[in-house]
Amino acid sequence: MGHEVKLQPSGHVFEVQNRESLLDAGLREGLNLDHNCANGSCGACRARLISGDLELIQHYDYRFTPREQADNFFLMCCHRPASMVEIETHESGCAAEIPEQHIRAKIQKLELLQDDVMQLHVRTPRSTSLLFLAGQSVELHLDGMKPISMPLAGCPCDGMNLRFHVRRRADDAFSDLVFERMKKGREVVIRGPLGDFTLDDESPRPILFLAWESGFAPIASLIDHAIQLDEGRQMHLYWLSGLEDGHYLSNYCRAWRDALDDFHYHSIDMAPLGKGGFDSVMAQIIERHGELSGWDCYAVLPEEGLTALGALKAAGLPDSQIRTSLKHLP
Repeated sequence: MGHEVKLQPSGHVFEVQNRESLLDAGLREGLNLDHNCANGSCGACRARLISGDLELIQHYDYRFTPREQADNFFLMCCHRPASMVEIETHESGCAAEIPEQHIRAKIQKLELLQDDVMQLHVRTPRSTSLLFLAGQSVELHLDGMKPISMPLAGCPCDGMNLRFHVRRRADDAFSDLVFERMKKGREVVIRGPLGDFTLDDESPRPILFLAWESGFAPIASLIDHAIQLDEGRQMHLYWLSGLEDGHYLSNYCRAWRDALDDFHYHSIDMAPLGKGGFDSVMAQIIERHGELSGWDCYAVLPEEGLTALGALKAAGLPDSQIRTSLKHLP
């Protein structure tokens, strides 16, 4: 049995299981809680106890001021609730609230997803995790190369294990490095997070996700986060590719579909559609869903795909419920 936690001032409520810290449980629920080291050193996850009882579950080195001690401040990474509790803490509501971070990390693993797509696993130090919102990107700084912006493919709940999708491309120095010369253990400096292609956490509306080729990476991050917030929410993923076998993580998408009652996956091969293929896809979406005023849409598409979104707007989808990105395309 767990205990219920209520956050102020947001009013969010979640449950902490017996073996979890408050921080781990909140991140698991998709809440954007401030944190960094998650081991009691930095104080980024400090919160104020309003009511209820806490249990210390790990030692911490952070030192509270006498005023903070008197005001019942504690570290969420080092405590769990011993009863129903109410606490006051900050939750990041938008990209502008996330501080820029510079983290020295290391390449942990190179995973070939397809002959021309590599998943790059980067691990931060145990004392520092990346605080970011789903859908954001970072700059990767490697010795001897100019910085490259890459979207994060993983969930913000695990800021120590970061994933990136790299496509093999001719005459591209970063692609050549990743596929031909990158070694486990190489140091990389991460600067970020960057961008405001993020989920509207407060919206209850069903979602259309549209991804073009390896622009699937930030969409995957958004989907993981949306599932954490509400696994019963209706979601449709349309993954479009002009490349043969371009849907390099279809098994991952089918796992979402099989595990969730209202998640739907549509892999679309654009090559047979020819010129006007994006218009055809938008027509399919409208035929399937009808009037779209009650939907949200997140799209990582090339320019012609973003132009074709005009058909969805004509079907009632408001501009305010559409978030798009070109910069996340490789």
